[in-house]
Amino acid sequence: MTLKSIILGIAVTAVLLAVLVATRLMVLTPVDHEFEIREIETVSLPEPPSAPEEQLVPEDMPPPPPPALVDLRPALDMSQPALLVSTQRVDPRLSIDTFFTDQPPSPLPELVEVARPKVAKPAVESSQQAPVSLSLPKTKSEYSLGELDQQPRLLRNPSVVFPRSIKDASSGRVVVRVAILATGRSEFISVVSSTHDELIPLAQRIASGSRFTPPTRQGKAVKAIMTWPITIKK
Repeated sequence: MTLKSIILGIAVTAVLLAVLVATRLMVLTPVDHEFEIREIETVSLPEPPSAPEEQLVPEDMPPPPPPALVDLRPALDMSQPALLVSTQRVDPRLSIDTFFTDQPPSPLPELVEVARPKVAKPAVESSQQAPVSLSLPKTKSEYSLGELDQQPRLLRNPSVVFPRSIKDASSGRVVVRVAILATGRSEFISVVSSTHDELIPLAQRIASGSRFTPPTRQGKAVKAIMTWPITIKK
């Protein structure tokens, strides 16, 4: 016999011995497990509700009427705050009791004027002087002959006819006040004196229609007022 055969025989023998020992242990171990069968309690569930039977609507039946307007309510606007509305009706014909009181109102408290302390004004230094307002001379609208550069010269005057009603004189004089404009045209103002009343209309015509050289003051044409004695001859 070879060495391999001897080793193989020893191994097979060892396996067989192990199998026999395990089988012996399984046969000698008693079975201790016991099972008990109990009764199962049955629970009864309620029956589900039956489905509602579909109501068949005949085809010739008219549709239901629309809801009345009183039943239609607008949806609430949640963005607006809720307002309290009184459902109580008020009869305007009811009389209203007027409330009076016998006690007069209490008088108002008197106002006491509190004297304010006077604040002394700071002294003005001698170096500071009050501002001096410079008033410019006002420009006159009219001047006398003495304020002009030179007296205006008469250029022309309207011709008049001596009235025939004046028989005791061959001439007369009317003193008038006239205004000589910057253009040289004259305007009648008033009568100062006259020798004959018949000559006044003629003097007014002469005073309103004459032309002079423009009156000037410091080289500027201005309006002048003068007294003009007008002599009218026959």
